[in-house]
Amino acid sequence: MSESTSALAQRVAEVFGPEGRLSTVLGQYEFRPQQQQMAEMVTDAFDNGERVIIEAGTGTGKTLGYLIPAILSGQHTIVSTATKTLQEQIFLKDIPLLRKVLPRGFRAEYLKGRQNYLCLWQMQSFQLVPRFRREADQRQWPMIEKWYEHTTTGDRGEMPDLPEDWPTWAELTVGSDTCLGQKCPRYGDCFVVRARQRAAEADVVIVNHHLFFADLALREREKAELLPDYNAVIFDEAHNLEEIAGSFFGMSVSSWRIMDLCTDIRTFLERENLLDESMDRKVEETLGAMQRFVVELSRHIEGSDGRVDWAELIAKPTVALGMDDAWKDLSRSLSLTEDQLESMADRAEVIPRLVERCKQLQEEFGILVGREAADLVYVAEKRGRGVFLHGYPVDLQPIFNRLLYRTCKTQVYTSATLSTDQNFSFFKRRMGMPSDTRELALSPVFDYMQQAILYVPSNLPEPNDPKFIDRVAPHIEELIRITEGKAFVLFTSYRNMYRAFELLGPKIRQQVLLQGEKSRGAILEAFRRDRDSVLFATSSFWEGVDVQGEALSLVIIDKLPFASPGDPLVRARMDHIQKRGGNPFVEFQVPQAAIALKQGIGRLIRHRNDTGIVAVLDSRLIHASYGKRFLESIPRTRRTQDVDLVRRWWQSRGSSGDD
Repeated sequence: MSESTSALAQRVAEVFGPEGRLSTVLGQYEFRPQQQQMAEMVTDAFDNGERVIIEAGTGTGKTLGYLIPAILSGQHTIVSTATKTLQEQIFLKDIPLLRKVLPRGFRAEYLKGRQNYLCLWQMQSFQLVPRFRREADQRQWPMIEKWYEHTTTGDRGEMPDLPEDWPTWAELTVGSDTCLGQKCPRYGDCFVVRARQRAAEADVVIVNHHLFFADLALREREKAELLPDYNAVIFDEAHNLEEIAGSFFGMSVSSWRIMDLCTDIRTFLERENLLDESMDRKVEETLGAMQRFVVELSRHIEGSDGRVDWAELIAKPTVALGMDDAWKDLSRSLSLTEDQLESMADRAEVIPRLVERCKQLQEEFGILVGREAADLVYVAEKRGRGVFLHGYPVDLQPIFNRLLYRTCKTQVYTSATLSTDQNFSFFKRRMGMPSDTRELALSPVFDYMQQAILYVPSNLPEPNDPKFIDRVAPHIEELIRITEGKAFVLFTSYRNMYRAFELLGPKIRQQVLLQGEKSRGAILEAFRRDRDSVLFATSSFWEGVDVQGEALSLVIIDKLPFASPGDPLVRARMDHIQKRGGNPFVEFQVPQAAIALKQGIGRLIRHRNDTGIVAVLDSRLIHASYGKRFLESIPRTRRTQDVDLVRRWWQSRGSSGDD
């Protein structure tokens, strides 16, 4: 071990431990050996330029476990998280805490995608002639004007009351393809430019996985970059990497992109006094053609679970004929709009960029409609009022090997849910990780045998039974009675959630919250405020939700969360495994579902004083041959098939849950 290596290990050791700086500076700090173990592993990674995987369960304090060695190493480090919420939590909560604890000063910044930031030029123009995409959007405008007067970052995250889907925000921000760059009159004040300048000078930059992979894809395609250079990268919530990365190394077009293009054409030409009647008519024709394409595609995928196999859909002669006509109409309109813009290209700086967007949309739409790239799986999707065509890479291993693992030597992958069957084989295989990757699975911090009980009834119908939810509804009702609310009821489909809500909503005496009735944040706030309430939710509440104490004492999961084999991307990945001689159920479906189940169960115990009940209403967990693999992947706890035992356990232990 070199002198510098010894120095970093010594500095890290001085912070952790029963008598370390964490315990002396922070009065409420609890020493956790698992956190110290994690910090030691991360220290080794920084010292030796290694790639490491660390599973750190809830309560480990993994954020400090990786941040402290990273900061003390002095290396330029990217910390990438799954969500903007976690990104903000690290920057606004953990970083200020570490400024009090660590013996050396450091600079930390967080960076989001460009469209999270206000564009000063757009704002200035909008104020002159406000045009709201919906009349209802005007209600938020006074709040935005007040925020604009004092913001120093331009980050819309500073306005928690602004709805995530507020449409008019698109008028106040700008994408890279319409940004004027250094020719913008507000370039010197630009919030994006300033954020990137601060990030370039920081020791630690906190981003999210979407921005990280957008940067990685941009570096390959255009030799440009969104992030500053770095010596190390830490991925928190690393179990999400494959799914998020897939959207950046494929292709995707949508009706929203065409709508945004048309809006931008009108907006920019109006500002330059170039929007004549002919151009306005062509924009209107493009919007009309797009709407006809949306209607035609929606007609064929309405009633599905949202995503369909585009190749299978277009293979039907009746579908192919209608879609072909709709695409030709849209392509012709885009071409005419592009030609009109090209004739004006020398009259304004932004016009060539608008022309390029027309060309790019036509090219990408053409590839996706014609399924021209053999290494992609093609998916059509209806989401709200918009339609999407995606081309996803089936196998990301070559991409990770070519790009990700060459970015830097020091790479840390961590999450509470990376292992299945008590090993990391599934995660490493999906990520194509090199064999020299080091591994560490930390023991649980919480005593699940004492703090929780797992209930799996044996007398239930098969999950594919058409009356499944009708027959499990009485079990859900009985469990909610035992804890008097305080429950998450998590479903694997919207269909099951809505049916259960229809059956049980009128019967449950506590407040019942339904996902979708309000924003995710508002529903969680209502759940925390009413400590006896019950939340019915689907996949977005299976992870990333932290409710400590008695407010959450019961987690009910309707069935084992297998990904639908009808989903075209899931099926393509299963086919890929089968073609190389593997068993897709054993190698892919079971371990993927086990990680999802572990995430759902992880909502229950968030503190050493928490107690509660987990109920999985799927008897395959105890009867199927693969059930053992699920049980070996989740925390070891008491198990029972007897609801009376659950009731007695709750009466003796559950009601003592404390914040």
